[in-house]
Amino acid sequence: MSYRSPLLGMALVTLGAVGFGLMPLFARTAYDEGLTPLSLLVWRFALACLCLLPFIRRFLAAPRDMAVAVTAGAGYMGTMFFYFLALKQLTVALTVLILFTYPLFTILIGWLAFGERLTVANAVAAALVLIAAILILSPTGFGNGADLVSIGMAFIPPLAYALFMHIAAKRLSRVAIPVRLGGVFLGGLIAMLILGIAVDGGIEAPASALTWGASAALAVISTVGALGLLLLGAPIAGAERTAIAGASELVTALAVGVIAYGESLDWRTLLGAALIVGAIILAGRESKVTE
Repeated sequence: MSYRSPLLGMALVTLGAVGFGLMPLFARTAYDEGLTPLSLLVWRFALACLCLLPFIRRFLAAPRDMAVAVTAGAGYMGTMFFYFLALKQLTVALTVLILFTYPLFTILIGWLAFGERLTVANAVAAALVLIAAILILSPTGFGNGADLVSIGMAFIPPLAYALFMHIAAKRLSRVAIPVRLGGVFLGGLIAMLILGIAVDGGIEAPASALTWGASAALAVISTVGALGLLLLGAPIAGAERTAIAGASELVTALAVGVIAYGESLDWRTLLGAALIVGAIILAGRESKVTE
């Protein structure tokens, strides 16, 4: 297989997506051991930054690019706090499915804020996500501990992710991958430190080997590894194949909920997941056509 083969690109994106899909497992393991969401996120980005120390000279050689990446990372990664907070109140399936409404926000932000053309394919994709959101937010999909505040918090990350995708595509696409990763992770660390001190009054250290292991896995597998593989594989695979392979995150996260936590998936959840995957593939096909 050629190192530029689309299949290799899809394999890299799929591995990265699986890494992202494992986030609920690592997060809930740390929560069960007593670590707070903000403290977990601080250690997530601190350990991720340590993984990129070999590239520190490249960071210092590109101060403007680093500044943009840090700012974007602080904004987007800061809002991911709400995702990890929602995981404590909602089922894994509901939290992850809400996160995957990001194609709807991506299309709307591109159309309303950046003047991008709203094509028929994108409009259909947005409608599919909207229908999926209605299905998964039906009363039977809420879970025992759900409330409107938790659901509202869960919608903040997909909105922020959609905005981050536009910033990354328009400003960070030409920045070297290590610089992009380092800036985003450093921005996330700064945001989490500020939030941790302001909200929790300080940062807790993991109190057991299991908590350290969960924090390290979140940093290495679901942060550095997942995002690095995505950034490496996406240009090789192309937009359509990336969208298809990226749906592995949703499948993985739903499987984590079922296998690790005994969550049940009713027909509304499964149909909503299928509609979201369809919307991602449709949006990916449209991106490929317009490139």
